[in-house]
Amino acid sequence: MPKRVTIMLDDEVWRIVEQIPRGARSRAVNAAIRHWSGASARRQAAVRMDVLRRQLPSVATADVVRWIREERER
Repeated sequence: MPKRVTIMLDDEVWRIVEQIPRGARSRAVNAAIRHWSGASARRQAAVRMDVLRRQLPSVATADVVRWIREERER
């Protein structure tokens, strides 16, 4: 169910919003928030992956290739 919200926008952002036709503004804001949310989630996941990379021991490429081949044979 849609919700009506009140937000404060910087003058620069408002000038951009004013250029969007009135009927399309909500869709544009929704799309922007979805995009921001997805990008933020990817950044957070990348940070978690970097932390894991530092904590786990490194693995030789030859070992990875061997594991993949062994798994394919099963």
